Amino acid sequence: MTEEQQEQEIEKISKHDFYFETPLYERIPLDSLEDNIFSGDVDAYSSVLQDNTTYSIDFDWLDNWDKWESTSHKKIGYAEVTLTCKRKSNNILRFFVYRDTTNSGFVEKVGQDPSLADLQFSYLQRKYENVLDKKYLKEFKRAIGLASHGVGVGSFVYLRRIFEKLIFQTFKDNQKDISKDIGDFKQERMEEKINILQSFLPSQLVKMKKIYGILSKGIHELEDEVCLKYFNPLKLSIELILDQKIKEKEKSDKDKLVDKQIKDIQQELG
Repeated sequence: MTEEQQEQEIEKISKHDFYFETPLYERIPLDSLEDNIFSGDVDAYSSVLQDNTTYSIDFDWLDNWDKWESTSHKKIGYAEVTLTCKRKSNNILRFFVYRDTTNSGFVEKVGQDPSLADLQFSYLQRKYENVLDKKYLKEFKRAIGLASHGVGVGSFVYLRRIFEKLIFQTFKDNQKDISKDIGDFKQERMEEKINILQSFLPSQLVKMKKIYGILSKGIHELEDEVCLKYFNPLKLSIELILDQKIKEKEKSDKDKLVDKQIKDIQQELG
């Protein structure tokens, strides 16, 4: 497999991303989706179980018609996709899609139950409540809820605020190791702030820094479509920072535990 083919493979939208990250009414070319998107299994967090689980995928046409291309016909129409939890059979997620299987085909989610926001809320709460202030966790959920209903500008306002807060907090936490005062740091554009903090941020986020040029344009210059286009990368960047904080907290907790145990042993040994 060539490098170019490997990159294309990496860029394909996974089953998990399609069902649990992609908002309604976003047309996705069929060739950009992972193979067998409508069959097999997908792993995801279950708000019912409050734990990770595996769902089996079932696809059923609801209304479809044929379209001829040369000598072959392709199906176009509406379908229901059900995800059934393998650990609890009455835990079922339903998705309604419009599917065009012609050469220029695409698939579009046109409805789902539970909503995208509902699927993500309990997962966010459980995972990030110890590393993100309650106020910002609430705003994180609000941003996802707005984006899932196509409200790009409103969702971006909250997401941008959380991202900027985390970047600023990263600077404050590591200021003693950075040769720049807080006033100068505040004046920098977002891309340069990421450059300054690259030793203290997730490497994946640093690679994505070009995306954040849009932040300098100001919220009032943006359209819903532009905000929604940048929503998922910005949401991912927030999760990358929070995931790193979780790892740092786990390491800190282990260090404290080991220190305590060593001190206890030393006391027992006199």
